[in-house]
Amino acid sequence: MVRKEVLLAVLGLLVLFAVGCPSKSNELSYGNILYETSVPAGESIPGTELQYVGLTDGRAQVLIKGQQAAKQKGDSLSWKGPVRDGVELELALRVLRYTEEALSVAGTAKVIVRDPDPVRAEIPEDAPLRFSNAPVVYTVKRGSYIPGTTLEYLERSEEGAKLGGVEGYPYFKTGDSVVWEGQIHEGVYLQLNARIGVITDSTLALAGTANLWIVPSGGEAGAHR
Repeated sequence: MVRKEVLLAVLGLLVLFAVGCPSKSNELSYGNILYETSVPAGESIPGTELQYVGLTDGRAQVLIKGQQAAKQKGDSLSWKGPVRDGVELELALRVLRYTEEALSVAGTAKVIVRDPDPVRAEIPEDAPLRFSNAPVVYTVKRGSYIPGTTLEYLERSEEGAKLGGVEGYPYFKTGDSVVWEGQIHEGVYLQLNARIGVITDSTLALAGTANLWIVPSGGEAGAHR
C-alpha cells in the first residue's frame, strides 16, 4: 500500500514539474526506496558491514562495522558506506523479527552512483542487491540525456517529443511510457520506467520509478556474502 501511494504521488507531479535537472550529471541519486530483506545467521547484507550473528538471551546479535550490538523488534539498524568504487549505499532499517536462523529488517535505502556511464546491457536479475520502485522526477533540457540512460531529448514536434537512442518509433506524447534498461556503472544496472509529462521546445519532463541491481565489489550474483 505504501509503495502504491509513493508511486501515485510521483506520477501526480507529471503536470506540475518545477524541478530542474542538470543536462550532464556526474552523480545519480536514488532515494526513498522501500527496502526489506532477510539475513541468514552468520551472513551480512551484501556489500555492507551489517552481519547477523544469531540469538543471545532472546535478542538479535548484530555486528555493525565489526562492533557488536544487541537488537530487539523495532530497533534501528543503519549503515552507510561504499558497496563498490563510486557507488554508495545508505540504509535506514528497523528490525522486523528474528530467529536463530535469520534476521528480517525493513526500512529505506538510498543509492548514489558517481561518474555514471550508461550503456544498454542485460540485467543480472540475481544480483545480490536489488532495490525496487525508487521514485524519480526529471526535467531534461533539449539536447541532453534522460539521467542514467542513453535516451536524448532531441525536439518537440507535432508527433510529440522526439527521443534519440530509441529502438524504433522515436516520438512520445504526454502520458506515454518510456522504458530503458542497461548498465549505468560497473556492477550497477538500471531499469527506468517513466511517463512523459510536459513537453516544451526547451525541456522535457518525466516521472516514474527506477529499479536497481548492484553487484558489490567481490560479490557474486545470487548469494549473501
